[in-house]
Amino acid sequence: MNIRKFSKKKAISPILATVILIAITLIAAVAIAGFVFGLFSSFTSSANVTGSVILCSVSGTSCQVTLTNTGTANASVQGCSIQNSGAAEPGTVGTGTADVAATPVITAGAAGQQVICSVATVSAVPGATAVGEFSMSNGATVTFSGVWNS
Repeated sequence: MNIRKFSKKKAISPILATVILIAITLIAAVAIAGFVFGLFSSFTSSANVTGSVILCSVSGTSCQVTLTNTGTANASVQGCSIQNSGAAEPGTVGTGTADVAATPVITAGAAGQQVICSVATVSAVPGATAVGEFSMSNGATVTFSGVWNS
C-alpha cells in the first residue's frame, strides 16, 4: 500500500484550529455567564421592610408608622391589624397623615414612608403598649409596637 496517496489531502493549520477552539470557548463562556448571572439576579431581588412607630393615638385608635424598605424590590401594604386584648383586630390602611383607605407601595431604597393602621374596635388606654402588624404583598409581616398617647 502506498502512503503517498493520502498525503495529497490538505487540512487546516494547527494555528487556525487553535484560534477557532478558543473563539468557541469564549462565546460559550459569555453565554453561560449571562444566563447564570441573569437567573440569579432575578431570584435575589426582594423587599426588606421594617417599621418604626411615630405615634399611636387613643382618640383615633390608630398608629402612624414609618415603613422603610432596604431591599431591592417594591412591596405594597395589603392590610394591618392591632392587638386588642390578645386578639388581632383587622384595621384600615391609610397613607401619610390621613386615614384614607389605600394600598401604599413601599418603594425599594426610598426614604421611610408614613403609613397608618386604624382600628375602630380597639380599647386603647393611654400609656399602654400598642402592638400591631402590617401584611405585605410578598407575604411578609412587619410588626410594630408603641405607646398609646391621648
